[in-house]
Amino acid sequence: DGSYCNMNIKVLLLALLLQQQQGAFSFQGTLNAAPNTRRTQWSGDLRKGGGGVEYHQRSSTSVPMMRMPLFSLGTSSSSPVAQTKRKRGRLIQALSSFLVFSFITFPFSMSQARASTTTLVPPQVKSVVSKVPWKRVLQAVGAMIAVSSSIQTYNVKKRQAKLATSEWGRYANYPMARGRATMWLFTQQMVMVLLSKLVWFKSSEIRTYAGEHLANNLLKLGPLYIKLGQIISSRPNLLGKEWIDGMSILQDKVPATTGDDALELAYSTVDGGKEQFDELFSDFDSTPLAAASLGQVHRAKLRATGDEVALKLQRPFLRQIYDQDLAVLIKVATFFDNLPGSGKNVGGVASSWTKIVEDTETILYREIDYRDEASNSVRFANDFGLALGGRPASNCTAKTKAGEALPSAADWLRTPHIFEDVCTERLLVMEFVPSIKITDTQKLEKAGVSEDDKIDLADALARAYLRQFCCNCFFSTDPHAGNLGVEVMDNGKPRLVMYDFGQAASLTPKQADGILEIIEAIIDMNVDRSMDAFEKMGVLVDGADLKKVRAKIAENYRTGKVKANRKKLRRKGYELKEKTSVASLEADEADKGRDTEVMSFFTLPAEYAFVARALSQMDGVGKSLDSEFDFISNGAPYIVEIKGANEYLKDEVTKFFDNLFQRF
Repeated sequence: DGSYCNMNIKVLLLALLLQQQQGAFSFQGTLNAAPNTRRTQWSGDLRKGGGGVEYHQRSSTSVPMMRMPLFSLGTSSSSPVAQTKRKRGRLIQALSSFLVFSFITFPFSMSQARASTTTLVPPQVKSVVSKVPWKRVLQAVGAMIAVSSSIQTYNVKKRQAKLATSEWGRYANYPMARGRATMWLFTQQMVMVLLSKLVWFKSSEIRTYAGEHLANNLLKLGPLYIKLGQIISSRPNLLGKEWIDGMSILQDKVPATTGDDALELAYSTVDGGKEQFDELFSDFDSTPLAAASLGQVHRAKLRATGDEVALKLQRPFLRQIYDQDLAVLIKVATFFDNLPGSGKNVGGVASSWTKIVEDTETILYREIDYRDEASNSVRFANDFGLALGGRPASNCTAKTKAGEALPSAADWLRTPHIFEDVCTERLLVMEFVPSIKITDTQKLEKAGVSEDDKIDLADALARAYLRQFCCNCFFSTDPHAGNLGVEVMDNGKPRLVMYDFGQAASLTPKQADGILEIIEAIIDMNVDRSMDAFEKMGVLVDGADLKKVRAKIAENYRTGKVKANRKKLRRKGYELKEKTSVASLEADEADKGRDTEVMSFFTLPAEYAFVARALSQMDGVGKSLDSEFDFISNGAPYIVEIKGANEYLKDEVTKFFDNLFQRF
């Protein structure tokens, strides 16, 4: 079923199945030592004898606690109809492959045959060959291929009509099938884009359909494609509004299993199956509350305490799909890195696509182990001083820059409490915290959330990430709308709710200091402080031309290419410093280099790639609440909280005298 566990549990699950039926079970699969590493074949038999279930090992590798995907499971007494269907499918695939190969190579083989067998082939054979109606043969071959492909496409569409994720398992074992589907989707989208330009009077309708079509097909391709769609759907500036609206379903409305299928999925997430699940939980609601790329969420109760909980159940086949997709992505990244003139840079910044994919791979594999997500969620709650029931905890683990305890965020932020002791690799058990989706304007208005409240929520989002980046040194990389909600408290005040910490990243204290310093430098338009921040962050390569970097920063401040919203900062009561003088900004013009040259002086550590991703997604959500949202302007008033009051005052005094010295 695509689940992952150690060898002993696999044998146990098969033994349980065998108790239900007569006959012998045979199994085979692949032992994964680690992602993208050596794989060892293993196989064995389970037979029901007089003394119970017996395990007969044919071959395996003795590696403790290895995770093994079970690709196939069958019995010697399985349905003859099922076996016939499998054989027929393999025969059709083999015949199709042979016919395609013959169709492609036939003209070449015939021309070579004519050239090389003029004197070798007997006249009688030549006469027979010349009488064969080759045109009709080729037409018949083409027709057979077309019919076979049409039947296969029809069956796939039929399965996907019932459940959009039905082909994930097949794609895990046959990645070429997904490759063809991806290319076909890309072709269709290109045609729709072209059509929307040609038929301009219907362009809005065509783009709306294109967005829905793209979302529906990304759902069918697998979790990595859904995540790509989630990122795109959080960025209105990347695609038109019609595409974005159509792709919003990817955030929390991914098709899910229900009823008995949902129960079976729930039982598969714990080692003891149905018996253990029923011991732990009661009142399981088989209709999911929400569904995303990796799992679906159901409501239940903890038997031990009676607490109402939300159970996040992981979908099957995820590890197999990741193995296939990431292996392809690494090959693609290597190809781009090896292109002439790539210069080991991404977007002009010194880095490599291979390194970025490898770093992404680490986070993605951690994301499909819900025990890691549980640990991340607990750390997030502790950093913000959040306890069960949305109450403030006794203390926060995160500190200000001065080493003082930060205040609890319970007044403006909540996250579900995690029951870590009952979580497993494929089951996350958390407090049930209902909320309104943060971008659902109509429901927010019905709940009494005003425009001013929305701006406060946008500020809370910026404040939360300012604390994560600069104090916690730990942050969620995935703040799309599906992971953010709004809870209206008993006093009528709304507060932000953050879910899903499967994708999280860490920063070093030096990197966190650099991020805070570059934020302040941008607010004050301070070139020298920007240079200091870049050095702290470790984003300048060895031997970088600092004069040219400084000149480019000065130009960006002077032209307004990089800036904070100073009007907004003043409205929020933030005390702005004098802008760096025009003279000091223009003094470096002689050293100014081209954009591409200056960008080559920067390197991109993986941590900042995830910071950029978080900022990108946050910006899209923030603008849905506050049209003037930008992370720096909305977060600036809370810098005093990050530094601590005394440290903040010291810095302000230092800045005052620096500005005074520059003026005179």
